[in-house]
Amino acid sequence: MDYKNLKKFFASKLGIFLIFYLSILIGFYFDENALGGAEGDFFHHYRFSQKFNVNFLETLNKFGNKGMETRNSPIFWIIIAFLNKIIPIEIIRILNSLVSLFIGFCLYNCLKIKFKNQNEITLILLASTVFLSPTIRSLSIWPYNQIWGLLLFILSIYYFLRFKENIDNNIKFKFSLKLLFFLILSSYIHPSFVIFILYYVFHLYKAFRLSKYSFYLIIFCLLLSIPFFLYVFSTNVLHSFYGAEGIDINVSQSLNFSNKIIIISSMFLFFILPVINISRTMTEIKLIKFEVLLIILFLAFINIYYFNFPYFESGGFGGGFFHKLSNKLFENNFLLYFVFIVSLITIFGIFAKKVDNYILLIALVLSNPQFTIYNKYFDPLIFILLLTLFEFDIKKHFFEKKYKFFQLFSLFFLFLMMSLFKSYVL
Repeated sequence: MDYKNLKKFFASKLGIFLIFYLSILIGFYFDENALGGAEGDFFHHYRFSQKFNVNFLETLNKFGNKGMETRNSPIFWIIIAFLNKIIPIEIIRILNSLVSLFIGFCLYNCLKIKFKNQNEITLILLASTVFLSPTIRSLSIWPYNQIWGLLLFILSIYYFLRFKENIDNNIKFKFSLKLLFFLILSSYIHPSFVIFILYYVFHLYKAFRLSKYSFYLIIFCLLLSIPFFLYVFSTNVLHSFYGAEGIDINVSQSLNFSNKIIIISSMFLFFILPVINISRTMTEIKLIKFEVLLIILFLAFINIYYFNFPYFESGGFGGGFFHKLSNKLFENNFLLYFVFIVSLITIFGIFAKKVDNYILLIALVLSNPQFTIYNKYFDPLIFILLLTLFEFDIKKHFFEKKYKFFQLFSLFFLFLMMSLFKSYVL
């Protein structure tokens, strides 16, 4: 391969993706664990897969109970168990690392539909940012169900975007079946994704109303959900769910939505900062009516009043970057509360015009029913949703500014470095 061909290869989408994937393989060699808990989570659940190979039915019956506490679906670990009968776990880990390539490629294809007028290299670079995600990197190196659920969820987004771009109801119906199939499949792997059916149902109803198409889609979903109902009715799911918290808490503590709204909103602001244009955002915020601003502040203070998420030096229950930074710098949550208020105003200023956006925001909050609120559940999910499903003027915020790509990669790289060295930084 001569210099010109080499240069052409590295300018192609395959070349760019492979360069980023190579960095994950390097991380694999050094057992990179940017999330901190990815390695431990893998070995905790890998022993379950070994038990499946010894006694499948007994393990399935005990999965999630005492001694096998987990909020995971058993399906991924059953697949790992089956593969481990054929190939060693280290080979499975190497094959698992390919998931990052699949995610980058699928996201790129989503962006090609969403942003038809943008050049290919721009979209490839935008999709490649996921390779800098601590979650993508860690779960590519240490197998975990969440990352494969995310891949299937992105496939559902791809078919949703195909659904939206077509006007013929018969074609829309075919894409509806595919998007629901991949959403339900992703939920079997990682149950949290099921909540995004709220967003899809909103659009499916807008398209089909009460028609034969709607009836067929309901039947389709019910049929695909039969294994889920059989599993739920044969297992104490709530006991399994709360047993995995690691601490003894009641339902009201776990379902404290003020905790979730404040922390997830602060995470949302963190992940959209590289994309939004600050000056344009300020202009949009200035257009918010004074009465609306008062309502936003009133709702913010209600959530602050009921906030009771604990802070531990080890970060054992999560809480995100701003929660940890606030407690590290000031030994209180005041910085977190300030960021929360800023995030609420920013979110309203940018996304207020579309009902779809509110449904997505509600789905993000509901996707975390447990007490713990880990960063990995929203990295890079929020960023992917921002690029694909959220409706706002991203062209004026991002594509029109040449410096934004430098800013985007710089912030994501900084985030990765902070994750890798968080024990020294925070």
